[in-house]
Amino acid sequence: MRSQHIRALTGVRFFAALWVVLYHTTRHNQAVLLEHHPDVLHLVYPFTGAGTRGVDLFFMLSGFVLALNYMDRLGDRLEPRATGRFLWLRLARIWPLYMLVIVGAGLLRLIRNELWDSAPVGPVTWTNLLRQALMVQMWFPPEHGPTSWVGPAWSLSAEWLAYLMFPVLILFVARAQRGLRARTLLVLACLAMVPLIVGLAQRGDLGGPVWILRIVCEFVTGMLLCAAASRLRLTPRVRRAAGFGAMLTVVAGVAWLYVVREIDGHPAWWSRAIVVLFVPLIFFLAIGTGPLHDLLASPALVLGGGISYALYLVHSPMLNLFRDVTEFTGVFYLAPRPRYYAELLFIPVIIVAAWVLYRFFEEPVRKLMRGMLDTPFARTRGPVPAPPEDLRMDERG
Repeated sequence: MRSQHIRALTGVRFFAALWVVLYHTTRHNQAVLLEHHPDVLHLVYPFTGAGTRGVDLFFMLSGFVLALNYMDRLGDRLEPRATGRFLWLRLARIWPLYMLVIVGAGLLRLIRNELWDSAPVGPVTWTNLLRQALMVQMWFPPEHGPTSWVGPAWSLSAEWLAYLMFPVLILFVARAQRGLRARTLLVLACLAMVPLIVGLAQRGDLGGPVWILRIVCEFVTGMLLCAAASRLRLTPRVRRAAGFGAMLTVVAGVAWLYVVREIDGHPAWWSRAIVVLFVPLIFFLAIGTGPLHDLLASPALVLGGGISYALYLVHSPMLNLFRDVTEFTGVFYLAPRPRYYAELLFIPVIIVAAWVLYRFFEEPVRKLMRGMLDTPFARTRGPVPAPPEDLRMDERG
């Protein structure tokens, strides 16, 4: 099938995944940094310590991209056949690699626990495997232990809920897109984030049951941003202004993390409210031009965006294995300080492994599953216009 591909939004996915990787690396080695490099920790932690916000960026991007590609296809009425095709394409996109990593990580947890007693496996049971295979581990979490054998995989359970809701949500978003002005749709996109911010203020973080607000609010916000972008008259002047706005938003987001860190001395709930800046960021990246867009749309970063899903899934089990091997085996043993340096050097290895999975498993299996559809969706250019250098037709069902 054919779908729209805004290259800048693909490129930013790589940074979202890398942000999560840096979060896990910094958090695990925080004591080492505090002892040996406290100034470095003070410098980097306001940014890397907020790396879980990369998940929120993924959620909002997902809503935008799905609305971009399916608003014209699913937005008129709810059709069981079209809905089934949509859900099959979503499964083809996420499930094969997800299950490969889940099963591999489950076996790896058992091996690590047997060899080094290092893995907090929780109950590795067929029930937990089934729960994860159906991607409902966040809906019905186990009583004890982690929800997923791959920590970041919890978000796939949330994404699957959003996909199941999408055919109904798009009916309302498409109707709003046809009947409302861009500024009204932008206001609605901002209002969609209000329940999440209220929940964040009350709880103080984005964990626990707030995951439901995270996926619903951010996913719907992304959909409404796409609808708003489609209502704009995108002149060169508007695109240049949006490109400048995207750069300002990035600067404002980074500055916000450091200002909050300096004032509080520890992450406060309102430091996590940086997610509201993803609203203008995605909107500006979708419609703008300029240096930031050129960087994100470069072939290297578009490829990075392509491998971002594999990178997001595989980095956690690979890091855990690396840490066990360099801590519990005599041949490869490293002291904590050089182990941290080696872990940083191991990140490019993880990126290469993600590319291998993307190139030789994720994409071939996805194409195979897409080919099983008897009647693919008709080609469409989607609701958001863009210049040829930024928007191209690409097979990314």
